[in-house]
Amino acid sequence: RSIIQNPSHFCNHLRQAACFRGLHRYSEAARSAMVAQCLYVLAEGAGPDTSDLLQLYWQAMTQEALSGEASFSVLYTPFEKEDKADKIKEANKTFAEKHPGYVQHIFTDPHGIHLLPEKAESNPGQQYLLTLGFRNKEIGKTVEKFVTQKLPVFPGRPSCSRT
Repeated sequence: RSIIQNPSHFCNHLRQAACFRGLHRYSEAARSAMVAQCLYVLAEGAGPDTSDLLQLYWQAMTQEALSGEASFSVLYTPFEKEDKADKIKEANKTFAEKHPGYVQHIFTDPHGIHLLPEKAESNPGQQYLLTLGFRNKEIGKTVEKFVTQKLPVFPGRPSCSRT
């Protein structure tokens, strides 16, 4: 009601953002906080620190909304030069046990031996199988199709290899 009575006052939108946050409706909270920041800046708010805090607030709400909407999860499984087919089955089973919310489609990349992301602790030279699990079966199948399809070779251009 306060927004209807005075839509140009930033505090009303900030209150709405706090309400949405309390209801775990983070994308709506982010939108309301963005509107509050824009109104604050347009009203030539005296404190640049306040504008920065409003920006941090809507960025945090956006991040919270994104983290709650994750549609896939990842598992790296250490890989030695054993039977790859057995290791893929084992990786899929382990993934299903660890991430039961992402089992609509499970896919372990058969092509590659992967390294862990940069900030993860690993042994130098250790290789990993990459397993992805999806909440949505169609998205999982689409990703698998793009990863496993053979790339076209264009004459006169060096070909890309998957390693």
